[in-house]
Amino acid sequence: MSLIDAITERWGVDLFPEYKATWCELRTSLTTADGHTTGPRVSRAAEVLGFYADARKLPTEPQTGRLRTAAAEDTAISVIADLLHWLGAHGRDPDEVLERAQAHFEADLAH
Repeated sequence: MSLIDAITERWGVDLFPEYKATWCELRTSLTTADGHTTGPRVSRAAEVLGFYADARKLPTEPQTGRLRTAAAEDTAISVIADLLHWLGAHGRDPDEVLERAQAHFEADLAH
């Protein structure tokens, strides 16, 4: 199961009275209808941006195309800036954390 865990997006086991079914979802580079790739990190980021927009009372009207992308980018920048302030307030070096985050991001792209 360690191998399955390493090569799949997610997996699980469904127990039934007469049998057990093990399932998995494989990673792909397929894109959504709007041309963007998906995955757990992208999905989590979208949720965070939604929560953040709600918490800051940012407009969440349905937008399309460039306007929606620009609004999401501005929200992402605000999230990152607030996290850097939080790190600084807790005695951490924001630049060091950004470098580590960039390294994680680049390593994920390489896989």
